[in-house]
Amino acid sequence: MGESVWDIIDRYKAEYDKVKRLLRAVRGGRFRGRKPNGKWWVRFGSGRATLDLLADTPEELVRQAAVFRCGDCGHKTTGHRRKSKEEASCVGVSCTCKATQAEIIAKQSTTAWIAERAGLTERELFRGVRGPTSIVSSVEDAHG
Repeated sequence: MGESVWDIIDRYKAEYDKVKRLLRAVRGGRFRGRKPNGKWWVRFGSGRATLDLLADTPEELVRQAAVFRCGDCGHKTTGHRRKSKEEASCVGVSCTCKATQAEIIAKQSTTAWIAERAGLTERELFRGVRGPTSIVSSVEDAHG
Protein backbone atom coordinates (compact mmCIF):
# COMPACT_ATOMS: atom_id res chain seq x y z
CA MET A 1 0.00 0.00 0.00
CA GLY A 2 1.20 3.50 -0.76
CA GLU A 3 1.80 6.43 1.49
CA SER A 4 -1.29 7.93 3.13
CA VAL A 5 -2.34 11.52 2.58
CA TRP A 6 -1.49 12.29 6.22
CA ASP A 7 2.05 10.98 5.72
CA ILE A 8 2.45 13.23 2.67
CA ILE A 9 1.13 16.24 4.61
CA ASP A 10 3.51 15.48 7.50
CA ARG A 11 6.44 15.23 5.07
CA TYR A 12 5.51 18.54 3.40
CA LYS A 13 5.11 20.25 6.79
CA ALA A 14 8.52 18.95 7.94
CA GLU A 15 10.07 20.17 4.68
CA TYR A 16 8.42 23.59 5.07
CA ASP A 17 9.71 23.91 8.65
CA LYS A 18 13.24 22.90 7.66
CA VAL A 19 13.41 25.41 4.79
CA LYS A 20 12.02 28.12 7.08
CA ARG A 21 14.69 27.33 9.69
CA LEU A 22 17.46 27.39 7.05
CA LEU A 23 16.26 30.77 5.74
CA ARG A 24 16.24 32.22 9.25
CA ALA A 25 19.78 30.92 9.77
CA VAL A 26 21.05 32.79 6.69
CA ARG A 27 19.06 35.97 7.51
CA GLY A 28 16.65 35.33 4.70
CA GLY A 29 13.56 37.53 4.69
CA ARG A 30 10.04 36.26 5.34
CA PHE A 31 9.45 32.73 4.11
CA ARG A 32 6.19 32.42 2.21
CA GLY A 33 6.29 28.72 1.29
CA ARG A 34 5.25 27.50 -2.14
CA LYS A 35 3.21 29.27 -4.73
CA PRO A 36 0.49 27.31 -6.57
CA ASN A 37 2.80 27.00 -9.60
CA GLY A 38 5.32 25.10 -7.44
CA LYS A 39 7.89 27.89 -7.01
CA TRP A 40 9.38 28.42 -3.54
CA TRP A 41 9.06 31.98 -2.30
CA VAL A 42 10.73 34.34 0.18
CA ARG A 43 10.09 38.08 0.55
CA PHE A 44 12.57 40.76 1.51
CA GLY A 45 11.58 44.25 2.61
CA SER A 46 8.18 45.86 2.79
CA GLY A 47 6.14 48.46 1.00
CA ARG A 48 7.70 49.80 -2.18
CA ALA A 49 11.05 48.23 -1.30
CA THR A 50 9.65 44.70 -1.47
CA LEU A 51 11.65 42.09 -3.35
CA ASP A 52 10.46 38.52 -3.87
CA LEU A 53 12.93 35.74 -4.55
CA LEU A 54 11.48 32.76 -6.38
CA ALA A 55 13.18 29.43 -7.03
CA ASP A 56 12.26 26.00 -8.37
CA THR A 57 13.77 24.12 -5.43
CA PRO A 58 14.07 24.91 -1.73
CA GLU A 59 17.84 24.41 -1.92
CA GLU A 60 18.11 27.01 -4.68
CA LEU A 61 15.95 29.40 -2.64
CA VAL A 62 18.16 29.04 0.45
CA ARG A 63 21.29 29.66 -1.64
CA GLN A 64 19.76 32.80 -3.23
CA ALA A 65 18.68 34.12 0.17
CA ALA A 66 22.11 33.34 1.67
CA VAL A 67 23.88 35.67 -0.75
CA PHE A 68 21.19 38.37 -0.75
CA ARG A 69 22.44 39.96 2.49
CA CYS A 70 25.94 40.19 3.93
CA GLY A 71 26.24 37.77 6.84
CA ASP A 72 28.43 40.18 8.80
CA CYS A 73 26.70 43.53 8.38
CA GLY A 74 23.25 42.57 7.07
CA HIS A 75 23.32 44.92 4.08
CA LYS A 76 22.03 43.72 0.74
CA THR A 77 24.82 42.44 -1.48
CA THR A 78 23.10 43.96 -4.50
CA GLY A 79 22.73 47.32 -2.75
CA HIS A 80 26.24 47.96 -1.44
CA ARG A 81 27.27 51.50 -2.25
CA ARG A 82 30.40 51.86 -4.29
CA LYS A 83 33.56 53.55 -3.02
CA SER A 84 34.85 53.69 -6.58
CA LYS A 85 33.73 52.31 -9.92
CA GLU A 86 35.88 49.18 -9.54
CA GLU A 87 35.28 48.50 -5.86
CA ALA A 88 31.84 47.65 -4.51
CA SER A 89 32.24 47.75 -0.73
CA CYS A 90 29.72 48.52 1.91
CA VAL A 91 30.29 52.08 3.17
CA GLY A 92 27.15 52.67 5.22
CA VAL A 93 27.37 54.68 8.43
CA SER A 94 26.48 51.77 10.73
CA CYS A 95 28.35 49.19 8.64
CA THR A 96 31.88 47.98 9.32
CA CYS A 97 31.96 45.49 6.44
CA LYS A 98 34.92 45.83 4.08
CA ALA A 99 34.08 42.87 1.83
CA THR A 100 33.21 43.33 -1.83
CA GLN A 101 30.01 41.97 -3.32
CA ALA A 102 31.95 39.18 -5.05
CA GLU A 103 33.68 38.19 -1.80
CA ILE A 104 30.39 38.06 0.09
CA ILE A 105 28.72 35.98 -2.61
CA ALA A 106 31.69 33.58 -2.91
CA LYS A 107 31.78 33.03 0.86
CA GLN A 108 28.06 32.77 1.55
CA SER A 109 27.07 30.60 -1.40
CA THR A 110 28.97 27.60 -0.06
CA THR A 111 27.22 24.69 1.62
CA ALA A 112 29.74 24.87 4.47
CA TRP A 113 28.78 28.48 5.32
CA ILE A 114 25.04 27.73 5.22
CA ALA A 115 25.51 24.60 7.36
CA GLU A 116 27.58 26.53 9.90
CA ARG A 117 24.91 29.23 10.21
CA ALA A 118 22.16 26.60 10.60
CA GLY A 119 24.12 24.52 13.11
CA LEU A 120 24.01 21.42 10.92
CA THR A 121 26.57 19.29 9.14
CA GLU A 122 26.90 19.58 5.37
CA ARG A 123 25.45 16.08 4.94
CA GLU A 124 22.24 16.82 6.81
CA LEU A 125 21.77 20.35 5.49
CA PHE A 126 19.29 19.60 2.70
CA ARG A 127 18.29 16.09 3.83
CA GLY A 128 14.52 15.74 3.61
CA VAL A 129 14.17 18.61 1.14
CA ARG A 130 12.98 17.58 -2.31
CA GLY A 131 13.52 19.08 -5.68
CA PRO A 132 10.69 20.45 -7.85
CA THR A 133 7.71 18.10 -7.69
CA SER A 134 4.01 18.48 -8.07
CA ILE A 135 1.89 18.09 -4.94
CA VAL A 136 -1.00 16.72 -7.00
CA SER A 137 1.12 13.98 -8.58
CA SER A 138 2.46 12.96 -5.14
CA VAL A 139 -1.05 12.57 -3.76
CA GLU A 140 -2.18 10.66 -6.87
CA ASP A 141 0.83 8.32 -6.60
CA ALA A 142 -0.01 7.60 -2.97
CA HIS A 143 -3.55 6.56 -3.81
CA GLY A 144 -2.62 4.66 -6.97
